[in-house]
Amino acid sequence: MIKYEVYEGVFDMDFPDTSATLIDAREKGRLRNIINNLNMYADNMKIITEIYTNVLLDENVSYFLPKITQQDVFMRHFPELYVYNEYGENLFNCEQNSKYHRYSVFYHIVASIENANVSEISIADWQKKIIKWTMFLHDIGKPYVKKVAEDGTETFAGHDEKSIDLAQAILSRFDFTENEKNIIYTLIKYHDKYLRPEDVTQENLTFLANELNNDRDLFYLLINVKDADAKAKSTEVYNDFKIIKEKFYEFANTYFTTENRQNIEVKKVKAKNQPEEVEEPAVEEKLTAKDIKEIIDEVITKKTVRIKYQPIVDLKTHEVYAYEALSQINASKKIRIDKLLEIAKDYDDYDKLQQILFTNAIEQFENVINRESRKIMANIDYTSYVKYINKPRIYDMMARNKVVIEFKNYENKDLTELQDTIQTIHLKGGEVAFDNFNLDKFSIEDLCYLDIDYIIPDMSFIKNINKDFEKQKYINNLVTYTISKDINLIAVGVENKNVLDTLKLVGVRLAQGYYFGKPSYDINMIKDDLDKLLNSEEDQLIM
Repeated sequence: MIKYEVYEGVFDMDFPDTSATLIDAREKGRLRNIINNLNMYADNMKIITEIYTNVLLDENVSYFLPKITQQDVFMRHFPELYVYNEYGENLFNCEQNSKYHRYSVFYHIVASIENANVSEISIADWQKKIIKWTMFLHDIGKPYVKKVAEDGTETFAGHDEKSIDLAQAILSRFDFTENEKNIIYTLIKYHDKYLRPEDVTQENLTFLANELNNDRDLFYLLINVKDADAKAKSTEVYNDFKIIKEKFYEFANTYFTTENRQNIEVKKVKAKNQPEEVEEPAVEEKLTAKDIKEIIDEVITKKTVRIKYQPIVDLKTHEVYAYEALSQINASKKIRIDKLLEIAKDYDDYDKLQQILFTNAIEQFENVINRESRKIMANIDYTSYVKYINKPRIYDMMARNKVVIEFKNYENKDLTELQDTIQTIHLKGGEVAFDNFNLDKFSIEDLCYLDIDYIIPDMSFIKNINKDFEKQKYINNLVTYTISKDINLIAVGVENKNVLDTLKLVGVRLAQGYYFGKPSYDINMIKDDLDKLLNSEEDQLIM
């Protein structure tokens, strides 16, 4: 039950730019019509989306929106906004005591919507819709991540990522195209980035342009989002931003010239027509000990690592459940990464390499926009994680991403230490998987003691499983056990339909392999293909 009295008082605040003369019978009549229409068409999300869009576009949004949020129908459409945090606050009464802000979170949002004055800029109607919804959703994650220090300092670290998570849940209920949703998520992600003079560099702004598909219109939309957000903060913040904004415009006027845009398009065409890069070198070079040491040093100092991503598919929902990050060394000499790691042990650099590969995989994932899951799975040696990894850095990444740590070489470890490690990861918001799982190496009894989230059976148990009854029996027993213990089993190495069909018959829900998608530097959106692929299989079974 929503406690109206907890946040109703917030609406009594003296909000600027709301002229009392406008709140007359005509406006009250319009408000009644809006609420009546919301109730009348509550389940028609196409009409509902249009109603809310019109509210956000209205010049009197600062009058209408606070009133509408007190209606049951609004709570029904936006339940995420009414969740209380540990301080007894939700979006509507969450304070942000800071020199950078003059309003509570909700009224900052309302002010930013109002300040995104689309009548003053020449943009298309769909862009007006995008910018208004972006301002409405850009800070909704703040109550969820709010922390108050002993000295009273309030922080909202990770609010952009949380806002994206909530926006994904909300927009899935409304009438938006996938392209519109992805643009909104991107604008939310970068609304608060690169606002210090030292961060407004050619490199950073080029990165932003690339994230926005080198689309000039989208880049200008981001500038407008930042401008509306800054105006809704303190006067000091906005005065500082006006200087930053000029640098954004200077960059855009140079970067998005006709000649440069033509070069960008040529590069896109060339990249599209080029064959996919080979996962690993087919023939490795003959390397000396000196070569190996140089490659190791190069990776550690320059982080010459590229990340490929492979989707993990939920066979029940037909959605991408997560992505596994696969590292590839981009050094001056060619060598397989598993071989390099093995050799690195002789140079006492094994743990350093593990840290570089693991942290780099997660950090690069943060910069990927086009993705159908926000969960990333990254592999690391258990001993390296315990003894060497910079834990605060990892915990910080867990606060921003849905991270699954895939442990390898976890066998024959102290179970108490292993369980303590897993519990700490859980407390920090992460999850744990045991990679290359095999009951010959790790018993069910040991597994019972631990609170892990995933097991990934050795790929040898999946290969040709459709022809091997013993493998089918083994995986079926593991599925039965994991279900009883609330553990997820991920079958890797699914390369054809026969293997997939067999895995489905023995109860596997999560699967990964070339059948769904090869590892790629750019994440490909595959949901539509999954629907067609998996639905066609089910139709065949029905017929």
